[in-house]
Amino acid sequence: MPYYSFIILCFNNNELTKQAIETLINSLEDTYIDQGIEIIVVDNGSVDSTEEVVKNIILSNIKQKIEIVYVGLMENMGYPVGINIGLSHCRGEIIGVLNNDLIFPNNWFNGLAEVLETDETIGVAAPYLSYAYGIQRTDVRFNSIDEINAFSKEFISKNKGKITYITRVIGACMIIKRQVLEEVGGNDFFFGMGHYDDDDWCLRIRIAGYKIAVVGSSFVYHMGSKTFKTVKENINHFVSINKSKFYRKWKLTKDKNIDGVYIDREEYIKKNPYVQSRDYIPSKYTKYQICEDTFGNKKGNKILFTADWENGYSKWKEKLEGIIKNHEYDRIHLWIPSNYFNYYNVVNSIKMNFLRKLDSNNIKNIIYVEENIKHMDILEFINEFDGVIKIEEDFVNKYIVYLADKLRKKIYL
Repeated sequence: MPYYSFIILCFNNNELTKQAIETLINSLEDTYIDQGIEIIVVDNGSVDSTEEVVKNIILSNIKQKIEIVYVGLMENMGYPVGINIGLSHCRGEIIGVLNNDLIFPNNWFNGLAEVLETDETIGVAAPYLSYAYGIQRTDVRFNSIDEINAFSKEFISKNKGKITYITRVIGACMIIKRQVLEEVGGNDFFFGMGHYDDDDWCLRIRIAGYKIAVVGSSFVYHMGSKTFKTVKENINHFVSINKSKFYRKWKLTKDKNIDGVYIDREEYIKKNPYVQSRDYIPSKYTKYQICEDTFGNKKGNKILFTADWENGYSKWKEKLEGIIKNHEYDRIHLWIPSNYFNYYNVVNSIKMNFLRKLDSNNIKNIIYVEENIKHMDILEFINEFDGVIKIEEDFVNKYIVYLADKLRKKIYL
């Protein structure tokens, strides 16, 4: 059984993934290797030769105490869900969540592991990075691994013993204790493609009582958002809508940041105790709650339609209009949870922008659902429906469809 697990999430960029895996393996000392290490490579629907590259690395791996596992997904499920799928495969007590655009210098892991294993109050430890936000950022650039190793050696020597506690770290490189995952769970799939999912995760970890530490005796070279730069959508759009979701979910109005400490988030943490039934987010299907006697049962001709409602790239408008015009279903339930979306704006947009153009008989069976379902209960909620409608270019919908398929619900294309 491995003691250390590392997740590397990738989407295309197979050369970066190869470099990340190889430098990770070469950077780890025998002290850690002897305790057992697994590297879970989650291929988030790559269309290049990532699968072949990773499997060749597995075949040529000579360090038998390091197990490399390839997990291939049929399509890109977004960053939060991709990480959760990786977490569902992990067996270690110390878990690293890593991007594929990282280069790991010698001894980067030592300080992080030491901090987590000697201080029970710390739940997450993170390194300084070449590319990051806030105090993690060193803003250095190099042209070779030798240069990176030389800088890292000097950086660690100068900063050894320095630990800074902050409200959040970026999700590119986080080392987490298993007990934290057991208490808090994984990423929130409502953050779709990604961005602000790491803010949300860190906030839940802090509410649960754990510290988040940036460790001076650790440096990792981060190229910065290489995967997001390969997608066709405007990343700024996703940052904007996910920021809105984050503020709405946590009822924050301000976000003042002083040296990595977010004042308003810390005030929230002080005033609000952690409630696992409310704040826990399952990272695997088996962690959801569902009554055995209702598993797979149909509840009548009720169809669930849910989307990333404020995402301008989602095809939900085209899908909904086509369904209504063609009288395809009797009852369609539009789930618009108000802790992520402006329910009234979305409903008014639906009514004003295209439903008013249709015959009233076509829309009488549209039912709007504002209910905020606890993440633990989402599977039970989906089970109330006969099926789920699939929407193109929508990461929130993808995960709901994924869960519905696990429940053997009908998926309407």
